[in-house]
Amino acid sequence: MDLILFSLRARLNGFFRQNKLQRVLLLGGGIVLSGFYGWLFSYLLEQAQNGGDTSVTEVIRYINLFVLGITIIRGFFPAYVPKLDLIPRLYPIKPLKRFWVELPVELFSPFNFVLVNFLFLLFILSPSYTFMYLLQTIMVMLTAHITKRSLQVLVERKMRWLHLNFISGAVLGAAFVALQARLPMYNPAQGWMELVVHLASLGAFLGANYFLELAAMEPKRKVVNYSHNKHRSLSWRLFKNSKQARQLLLFGLGLKLIILAADAAVFTTKGIHIYDKNLTIWIFFGPAIIYSYVFNNVWGFYKNLWLTVERTTASAKDFFKSSLIPLRVPLLIDAFLLAAYIAFFNHDDAVFLVLMYAASVLVLTPLGILASFVSPKVVKGSMMSFSAKTSYLYNMLSLLLVGLLLLPLLHPLLYILYPVLIAVSVFAMVAVLRESRRYKYDLFGKLFKVEA
Repeated sequence: MDLILFSLRARLNGFFRQNKLQRVLLLGGGIVLSGFYGWLFSYLLEQAQNGGDTSVTEVIRYINLFVLGITIIRGFFPAYVPKLDLIPRLYPIKPLKRFWVELPVELFSPFNFVLVNFLFLLFILSPSYTFMYLLQTIMVMLTAHITKRSLQVLVERKMRWLHLNFISGAVLGAAFVALQARLPMYNPAQGWMELVVHLASLGAFLGANYFLELAAMEPKRKVVNYSHNKHRSLSWRLFKNSKQARQLLLFGLGLKLIILAADAAVFTTKGIHIYDKNLTIWIFFGPAIIYSYVFNNVWGFYKNLWLTVERTTASAKDFFKSSLIPLRVPLLIDAFLLAAYIAFFNHDDAVFLVLMYAASVLVLTPLGILASFVSPKVVKGSMMSFSAKTSYLYNMLSLLLVGLLLLPLLHPLLYILYPVLIAVSVFAMVAVLRESRRYKYDLFGKLFKVEA
């Protein structure tokens, strides 16, 4: 018990050791958000109790699924959260004791505090959300946490698949699945005996997680594959190995996919497009997202690539070619998403979308290279660090230029703007590349010396 209390105090002190104001504001924002969702679900429960379209049982099922989904997703999106290794494996302590120390310390986190705050506010605000339902949702939250930490073990550690501990964990996991298939935990309990069954199911899952940790070996080591084969894509390896750039690019591509899917769903059901009501949605159909997220600061994300070129040839031509290499794979994925959308859901605007997309690439690529030299930023932390990863000025300029590329929607004669904007962007990039030797000292100072 003393070890648990000591670990909890250490974790609490670690939360606000750095960036105190930022973390306090984030925690305060989370509490406000939990209050809003508590009021929202209590309102839905009240409407259901008064004869609304949904029943109280359905709303409580939605609450449990909401808690289940957000707890699991939080471990992997928008950035992967590593499993807490509080006690080293070499420390002379029994595995069972290590397990029972780490589990409550993991649960002691700002995210879980906000989630529990939401549940207790909902319990206070809504008479329909009884104490039995509160206990059931807490069990759902614990099940989601154990699911998340099991996935983290599989991601981070090598597994002895034929070991007795893994087989024991698989048997307990199968018992958990069998009980859940018969009586899902997210469905509202009809009586206290169902909570006993859920508790037994949770116990089996907890035992499965314990044996899974015992079956895990040393941590997986990141392996970067090098090859002298000229046919092996360097652009794919840059996309695969650059964790921070990949996170933001996948987030941006996911956002674009959601918008395209939403437009496709509206068009399928109602026969209209969402940009008919809001013209600013057109911006997301181009590649502006991947430029504003990453490629307006290409040397901030791929600074080692810049250093390699600078230490070899350092010519403007090589800098230009190196800037295009990491752009290739994300741009192909982005173009594929738009092509699939056009092929299945939007033949009417196909000509405009293709011309606008091609012009956006020809305008934003030179602008991104220019911004990478003139206004580089050091990339630190994950997506949720809330620090600027690219230049606000050049991001706004990118959106402005994409907005100008949408003017042909007003009149086809305005397509004449396309060659003008492309020429201006290319001219500005050439002017900066001619002075690349002057900018390289600022680049080195911002991207490398800052870490010394």
